[in-house]
Amino acid sequence: MSPYFTFFRKLTIRSKDFSIYCKPDAHHGAILKITQTNAGAPGGKTVVNKIYATLDVATELCERLNALEQLYRESHPLPRNGRLHFEEIVEQDSTYKLDFSVKEYRQNLEMTQSKKILTRGPCDSINIPDVGEFRRELLQLVEELSNNYLTLKIETADHSGFSKVIRGNRVAVIYCPVRPWPWTRSYPTEVLLFDPILVELILFDRDVKKIREHCDRTYPDLMVDAYVDMNYDHNEWNIFYENLKIRWIRRGQQFRINEHLGTLSLKHEDHWFTA
Repeated sequence: MSPYFTFFRKLTIRSKDFSIYCKPDAHHGAILKITQTNAGAPGGKTVVNKIYATLDVATELCERLNALEQLYRESHPLPRNGRLHFEEIVEQDSTYKLDFSVKEYRQNLEMTQSKKILTRGPCDSINIPDVGEFRRELLQLVEELSNNYLTLKIETADHSGFSKVIRGNRVAVIYCPVRPWPWTRSYPTEVLLFDPILVELILFDRDVKKIREHCDRTYPDLMVDAYVDMNYDHNEWNIFYENLKIRWIRRGQQFRINEHLGTLSLKHEDHWFTA
């Protein structure tokens, strides 16, 4: 594996320039270096801030940024200045601190990486002026690199017999962000969450007709349950299949499918409840 990073993509978010570099890695698939360049530094010098992240950690950062984006949308009224959220992500290779605040009513995220395996010297950091835009760009990049450097495989759990699609250290979970999915009494929830054939159709085919045919053939009572439980008109079946998505959850991570709007929650997010 090459010890050098190669340039991959440049992002400009609210006049701030970010460059993303990557290098293949035998253990992690790939390692990213995300740099922030400030051309207007005193003395005319260019100051570069940076953080490093493995593919798995970059995926986790996308999950956390998604939660921050939702927090920002739901924080009304916003303070003019002040901190909205702070959290620390402790990973095997590095520790990351996310300090999310507003300055003059505009969002501001300071992401700091502590000195550990991936980096040497003082703490590294970048400043993100728009969490949502940065997350969408990073997620697209992570998906592209994951498809190039990580292998998909199917594993079957001995105790349950359910098959799951694995990519790196993450499991593919099926959910629908616009309707509760799944919501049925006829089939085990795990079957609908992890169905490997359905995962493949959603990831690579995106043919709604094929997705529906698979569900009709494999789960003939699925829509019957949906009509009874949610009082849907039978003509609304397309809303399920058109909007099915995959979220990559770490092995062993607890999560739930919210009953309202079908959103998926990780345990570290604020709206997780334990009886």
